[in-house]
Amino acid sequence: MNRFFNIILSVFAVGTTVFANDSLSIVTSVKDTVNVTDIVANGDSVVAEKKDSLQTQKADSVPAFEYKTEVSPSKRGPKDSMMYFSWRADGPLGQPVRAYADSTIDKLYIANMADKNTLRYADHSSLGSPGISLIYADRIKKSDFFFFTPYEANYTSPDDILYYNTRKPYSKFWFIGAGPSNRSDQCVGGLFTVNAGSKFNFGMYGDWVNSYGAYESSSTRNCNAGFFGSYMGLRSNLMMSIGFAKFENYESGGFLDESYITSPERYGNPADEAIPVYFTGNTFSKLHGYNMHLNYKYHLGFEKEYKVNADSVIVDYVPVTSFIADMKYESDWKRYTEKGTNAFHDTFYNASAETRKFMPISTMDSVLFRQFKGNFGVTLNEEFNKLMKFGLAGYYTVSSKTYHYADGLQFDYRDTDPEFIAVNKLKDLELADGIAYVDSVGYRGRPNWSKNKDTKMGIGAVLSKHSGKHLFFNVVGEYYFVDEKLTGTSYLLKGDVKTQFEIGRQPVSLGGSMELKNECPDYFEDHYQSNYFNWDNDFDNKRSLSVDGLFEMPKIGFSAKIGYYNIDNYIYFNEKALPVQTSDAVNVFYLSAKEKLKFGVFHWDNEIAYQTTSDQYLMPLPTFVWNSNVYLRSPAIFKKSLTLQVGAELNYHTSFYAQKYNPATGMLYVQRDKEYGDYPLLNVYGQAQLKVLKMFIVWNHVNQKMGNNSNYMISPGYAMSPSFLRVGISVTFDD
Repeated sequence: MNRFFNIILSVFAVGTTVFANDSLSIVTSVKDTVNVTDIVANGDSVVAEKKDSLQTQKADSVPAFEYKTEVSPSKRGPKDSMMYFSWRADGPLGQPVRAYADSTIDKLYIANMADKNTLRYADHSSLGSPGISLIYADRIKKSDFFFFTPYEANYTSPDDILYYNTRKPYSKFWFIGAGPSNRSDQCVGGLFTVNAGSKFNFGMYGDWVNSYGAYESSSTRNCNAGFFGSYMGLRSNLMMSIGFAKFENYESGGFLDESYITSPERYGNPADEAIPVYFTGNTFSKLHGYNMHLNYKYHLGFEKEYKVNADSVIVDYVPVTSFIADMKYESDWKRYTEKGTNAFHDTFYNASAETRKFMPISTMDSVLFRQFKGNFGVTLNEEFNKLMKFGLAGYYTVSSKTYHYADGLQFDYRDTDPEFIAVNKLKDLELADGIAYVDSVGYRGRPNWSKNKDTKMGIGAVLSKHSGKHLFFNVVGEYYFVDEKLTGTSYLLKGDVKTQFEIGRQPVSLGGSMELKNECPDYFEDHYQSNYFNWDNDFDNKRSLSVDGLFEMPKIGFSAKIGYYNIDNYIYFNEKALPVQTSDAVNVFYLSAKEKLKFGVFHWDNEIAYQTTSDQYLMPLPTFVWNSNVYLRSPAIFKKSLTLQVGAELNYHTSFYAQKYNPATGMLYVQRDKEYGDYPLLNVYGQAQLKVLKMFIVWNHVNQKMGNNSNYMISPGYAMSPSFLRVGISVTFDD
């Protein structure tokens, strides 16, 4: 691990050295003789200035910051955007949409990626462990692999990749550490990106987590890493990313008795790592993934002159029609392993050697998923019609999914050595590539792999408006004439709209989104074979409707969200941890508000969410979730180079019937035995920014030993992290 990271740092250093003097330039080809005296940034566009006489300039490249296709164009963003421009590829055709990298010290002390993306996240206490957001609206699907669900909040998908256009090499490195030496966790990562001329940019990123965990058998080891690049010419645009993901965690099955947390005095206040769990050091899950995204556009258009002032104009290339190919490939593999099943496994799963399907003594459940998804289309950009200012696109969409899974044991190799048979018969044999079961005459039983392939084909259209000052919208519709179950009934209709205006000189943003979807159930919801759990279903299509609204007044730090979600033919996991489908509709209503108050150096940030569900058994959710952050932040001192902040953060959610976690599948299933929640979690912290250097120290769960409330269980068998110190440092180089 250390050697690998040192290699990455060396590559970063070499890249920085090579390209340190190659800053981004805007290359112009001049008509006649031109003395260009300056090229300046104007908002998000570039203009060429000539101060003496009227001259015409012609740009031969289109840097990303010259695009007029952002959802929220016009104003330059944070200070670091003066050195680089960043965007994401959005939608089925990879529309470049302006996105900012976080350059503030807000929430710097939050180490877990999942906690930064939702108001409240419930996991197994270790950094990067499996979990789920307690806010239904924040449960975003990032992968089509069914078993990715518990890891998605910590996963960097192709849709999360930021593409850059830099004027100078940009790099960022960070390190986070916590806990005592024998139960510590670390997170280390980096980002590097650089331009080679004005058109081409490439970069790499990595984020590694190694956490021992505070409790027994709660270790995690995760990695998100990859490469990205872009070419933004006048007629050709290319964006590409390659990503690797690895999630490995020990499975504990949860505490044998939650009283070790809720009433520790009954057991003599044992150390956190001494609390007994179901599985001890012999059970673990692994999920490895690989993804690739390629987006290519070829533009046809015309040249247009823009008058800068009385003495200068610029000739810009305006794309009118674009031919687009957007392709994604994903390959994922998951394995659940028990090295020596014991009575605790049998108790947890209510199983025995006779009821286990494949291996009576050990378990090695594996599934493999591969998918290719492609969209190929033509767009008419917003400039094509002078009367109706909108963009129009049509495309053909196709996806191919392949599933590999074990459906039994295959005895294809026999050991004839009598001594080997005598020692190993009716036992599990651990091999370099897995586990095999040896029968009474020496045959080795290995999982027999079966394969299933699904194809999905359809057509789609996009209606959009991304330019202008006040109104922006994007509508996508897809119909699949071939779907996974050959029903021809799958479709997708979604859209979003946003408008900007002022109320009493206060800028206001108002937006909304809608999604209507009819889709086939996932193959693994219908069919699955493993040592403990097996099902063979024929579920109906799932239908869902979601409607969201957003109101923002950024100048005073206020925003509000509202959402309604309806799901028909909802599939959930029952109390036996098996998937079932209900014909009853499940409805969720969501309302949240965020306010940032400031009085001099005193700040008080609050975010509260209210959500209600039509069925707390099928869709259990806490009614209220609240985050409150009180802090003092100094103005920039020492020549405006140093900012200091100290504060305290409170997290709280009301009690509800939190779902149980099934280690064998990674899925959550319903329970009605006990409610979890109604516990305030308090963190105190200090953080600082000194030019390119950011650092923090935080005391998590400072109230663990305060008062009489020690019920900090967050879900059945799993508790919040105990009290501990965490420190972190981040360094950014952008010049």
